[in-house]
Amino acid sequence: MSLTAELHDWVRRRRARALPVVRVEHGPAVPGLVLRAAAAVAVAALVWAAASRTTLMAGLVLTAVAGAALWALARPGQLPAHVAVVLSALLLLGSASTPFDPAVLWLAPLAYLAVRLSWWAGHVGWRTRVEVAVLGRSGSRDLVVAGVTSAVGALAWAVSGAALAGLVLLGGAALLALAWWLLPR
Repeated sequence: MSLTAELHDWVRRRRARALPVVRVEHGPAVPGLVLRAAAAVAVAALVWAAASRTTLMAGLVLTAVAGAALWALARPGQLPAHVAVVLSALLLLGSASTPFDPAVLWLAPLAYLAVRLSWWAGHVGWRTRVEVAVLGRSGSRDLVVAGVTSAVGALAWAVSGAALAGLVLLGGAALLALAWWLLPR
């Protein structure tokens, strides 16, 4: 049998076979516009919360918050979120409670939320939809990281009137251990 005859025979056999029935189901989904808006709000809230700990002029704070939010909305991704985290850290350097502001530990979950939402927003278009099940895959790890960080931050906030050197060391070690345990290497 020649090559063309074999090819024709293969095509005939393929057409004769019935194709399998495939069912596709979609679960509840979140529009990309909602993820982008949530990322922009989280970035703006992070910068606003950090700026509220300082004595900067309101106009400067509003400009920084609006700029970060618009950047995160127009060009979502990790860069606007990381810049917001660094800007928040720089703002906290001017905090009234130096050398360590315990607000760092309760701002950490918000920073983590801003980075995670910005990552999702950077990978999703305006009209794209993301299933809730996909978002929930990493949601448990995100909740554990944010929950433990919030607990350590609440503890630091509760005893912020006391000497914090030992608590800062303990909280930092707990966060490093948690990050080592949860985050993929």
